[in-house]
Amino acid sequence: MAYAGDKITLGDGSFVWEKFTDAVVVDDDGNVVNQFPGFPLQGRYQIDGQIVQMNTAAGDSLDKMYLQESSGQRYLLTEDELAAWEQSGKRDDCALRLISKSER
Repeated sequence: MAYAGDKITLGDGSFVWEKFTDAVVVDDDGNVVNQFPGFPLQGRYQIDGQIVQMNTAAGDSLDKMYLQESSGQRYLLTEDELAAWEQSGKRDDCALRLISKSER
């Protein structure tokens, strides 16, 4: 089992989306394989109410994400995560949590 996840940094209208894992994948020759081609993604974002819309530097529009608050914590959720939360009242244990610079 590997430790893996996403880190999305939002600030001053710009974002950086990184993916990480502690798993190491190698090809048949023993060379380390880039597991996340195209990452980190960078670009601009806008927030409209609870909707976060991100557009890459290449001009691609990413799926909308949603800011939600629960028990004093703020989360950045995909549409599927938001729908599951609204239906069950439970959030994914691995949901992206919004933290301040001082918490990093």
